[in-house]
Amino acid sequence: MKEDEYLRDGITEDITTELSKIKNLKTFSRAMVLAYRDKSVTAGQVGKELGASYVLVGSLRRAGTRLRINAQLVDAATDFPLWSERYDREMKDVFEVQDEIAQKIAAALRITLSPQEQQALSAKPTENLQAYDLYLRGRNYARRVGRQDLQVALQMYENAVALDPNFALAHAALASVCAEYYYHFERQQHWIDRAIAATQKASASGHEEPAIQCAEAWVAFAEGRYDEAVNKIQMALSRNQDLDGGYYLLGRSMFAAGRYQEVVDMMEEALAHSSENYNTTIPIHNALGALGKTEALKNYTHREAAIYEAHLKKVPEDARARVLLAGDYASMGRREEAKREADMAMALRPDDTMILYNTACVFAAMKNADEALTAIKKAWEAGFRDATWTRQDPDLQILHGHPEFERLYPPPSV
Repeated sequence: MKEDEYLRDGITEDITTELSKIKNLKTFSRAMVLAYRDKSVTAGQVGKELGASYVLVGSLRRAGTRLRINAQLVDAATDFPLWSERYDREMKDVFEVQDEIAQKIAAALRITLSPQEQQALSAKPTENLQAYDLYLRGRNYARRVGRQDLQVALQMYENAVALDPNFALAHAALASVCAEYYYHFERQQHWIDRAIAATQKASASGHEEPAIQCAEAWVAFAEGRYDEAVNKIQMALSRNQDLDGGYYLLGRSMFAAGRYQEVVDMMEEALAHSSENYNTTIPIHNALGALGKTEALKNYTHREAAIYEAHLKKVPEDARARVLLAGDYASMGRREEAKREADMAMALRPDDTMILYNTACVFAAMKNADEALTAIKKAWEAGFRDATWTRQDPDLQILHGHPEFERLYPPPSV
């Protein structure tokens, strides 16, 4: 069922993470795995395309508090199942099921787990399944970045930590959202204070260090300490390359620091690990533009648009993805489609800072400086005050030198 997709995807990601803890087992990134979701492909096809020897296939259904998971480990060369199991359990048993699947796969492949691996597989993010459910739902909203979406994510994370004060992942996610809200919408110190307090609670209550380092990096980024943000998120990604939003924050921090070529250099790695977080595409786009790589940007824009189009088939109400797609269409010369997507985004989120900002980028791509200036002024009034990002954004180059633009987003004082 569509309303359970967040749970299915979350459990898929968790099982992938569990398997990655086994040293002698090479797994593929979430983005590569999720690309096969809802597609009619055989294990043999997947194995051939990815170069995988074995493929884990399965399905999930939820009825009330009951959960049914079918899992099967298939030899990609022969399409012969090495192991299969059907789990008909209560939702509260979901972590045990994930642990058991990982253990059974290791046994089927004759991999002996070390005591450390056994311990890592048995660790649970929380004992409270309602808190876990809220965390997964909140993550989906947080990826959309808009003011209203971040507010919903914030509420879900707050409810999650209220149910389990020791839920480190939820505390870290709460910290990241507070820092993002400060950066995008409301430059008031209490958002940073809340973010710092949440990272401290996360550190005190768990061992999910990559997620905590990501939250600390968001705080550093929001406060303009870009190189520090880069260092922190790189440390987090060295431990978990599939860290949700990790490469987006790394790219964004590098771009803000003027390290454009580094963003481009990590492009393929970042996209391979982006999973459901389409925001990863944005700093790459901007870095290519800032470096003047016109042909590379043109090619990349088609690839980027395909990512947004695929996402919108699944989440048509995502205004941010629509306005980003509008920008790509505008740069391709598809003006009518660009206007349609921008209009839909504005209808969905008429007063959202990020929609206004990106609408300015759409108008600028259409060489409509007056409309672009009107939109960027509204974005400034709605809370987006980052002069560094705005002045470096190649999409807004057309506005440079205009007195109103220079007043709102002045160059750094020497």
